Formats: sequence, C-alpha cells, structure tokens
Amino acid sequence: MIALCPQDMFEIVFNPPTSQVSLESQIESLQTTLASLNQKIISLQEEVQERDRKITQLEDMLTAAHPETVNIPPRVASLVEPVPSRADDTLTIVGGLIKLYKFTFPPGEEQSAPINK
Repeated sequence: MIALCPQDMFEIVFNPPTSQVSLESQIESLQTTLASLNQKIISLQEEVQERDRKITQLEDMLTAAHPETVNIPPRVASLVEPVPSRADDTLTIVGGLIKLYKFTFPPGEEQSAPINK
C-alpha cells in the first residue's frame, strides 16, 4: 500500500506486504495496471495519428481551395488555379435602411408637407 505522509507531501512511503501471497497479488495487480496503461497509450497514439492525418487532409483541401491565403511555395501555387474573388454584395441593416430612405424620399425631389393652418 502506498501512502503519503502528512509531514512531507513529497515523500512516498511503501508499506511492505505482510506475506508472500500479498506481495504476489500486488505484483500481479501492478502488472495488470501497467498492461492496461500500455494499451491506453497505444490507443491514444493511434488516435493522435488519425487526427494528424485528418488535419493534413484539411490543410491540403484548404490549400487547394485558397492558395493565395496559405503560405505555399510559388512553384506549387502556380499549379493550382486561383479562385476568382467576388465582390461582397451582402445587404446590411444600415444599407437596407439607406436604400429604403432613398426609395421613399428620392434625391432631387423636395418633399414639402402641406401645412395645416
């Protein structure tokens, strides 16, 4: 059994087993735990490799879609056709209000409201 001493939290104390059977069971338990941890490490390494592969694929797709925004060598960029850029024609709220105002009150025409006296 491993216990931490309250006086010194950095010191680990190992309590020796009281019998040979207890020592053997602790060894088997530690070996089982070690095997389990090794298996977990292997599966995590495989997962990291899979994610690295996906990241590489996504970087390749991004490079193919937008070579001008990605730092790639010029000789490679010349092989990829550039995507033509498009003007932003989205309508904002302010732009919509300005267009509505111009439609309602066309410029050049004075709108004189009748004065009620």
